[in-house]
Amino acid sequence: MSVDLQQLLNHFEPISLNDADKARLMNRVDSKFVVSVDKLEEILSEIWSDYQVLSIDGVRNLPYRTKYLDTPDFAMFKAHVNGKLNRYKVRFREYPLTGMRFLESKFKLNRGRTIKKRISRQERIPEENEVEDQFVSEQTPYNREDLETKLYNKFNRISLIHKRVNERITIDTDIHFSLDKEEWKALGDVSVIELKQEQFSRHAGFTHILRKHGIRPVGFSKYCIGVSMLYPDTKINRMKQKILLLNKLTKHLS
Repeated sequence: MSVDLQQLLNHFEPISLNDADKARLMNRVDSKFVVSVDKLEEILSEIWSDYQVLSIDGVRNLPYRTKYLDTPDFAMFKAHVNGKLNRYKVRFREYPLTGMRFLESKFKLNRGRTIKKRISRQERIPEENEVEDQFVSEQTPYNREDLETKLYNKFNRISLIHKRVNERITIDTDIHFSLDKEEWKALGDVSVIELKQEQFSRHAGFTHILRKHGIRPVGFSKYCIGVSMLYPDTKINRMKQKILLLNKLTKHLS
């Protein structure tokens, strides 16, 4: 994290994990935006008085680790890039600073809402077990035994919680992808911003600030970008626009 970004985050009032969890918004409307880190710093300088930043042990740009599951033929990936509504993601997510781990499902409804479900998991429990098998079969149309690991992802996340309304913003930086957790490919000097609201509002103050900077919502999935980068045979025309956008924002993406 750059010195400038760290200094900007220090301007935000901190909020604890327990208090931040009250605004988790597991049933929500998402809007995503992709910006350069330089542009991110400009944006943060304009919103620090309206939001609190999640802080754990003094750290405000928190490490995340994700492992994505999919069918052998990438059914979930294909559903997403082909614009299919009522689509799913299944992943394991780890929070290294707290040691918490979850198995999660995300369901994107045709009304634009996202419903996220998750269950906690213990480190020594095998990934394929009765509880997690049941979770996957209940929350998705897939069976756990039919899914396999497709992608590893690591990044740092800034979580901002609005002081007055039930709204939160997550900002992912230092995004990397891997097939084996040994060799990692960096996304580059790019930040992925996600605005999470109970109901979508074009009049949200944060949206106005982004619009002022010429930034518009864009469909963006870290999983789909990572798969497109690391699995050449999965390249789909619909992903070309996203790759072109990333190439405009950074020189590090090949």
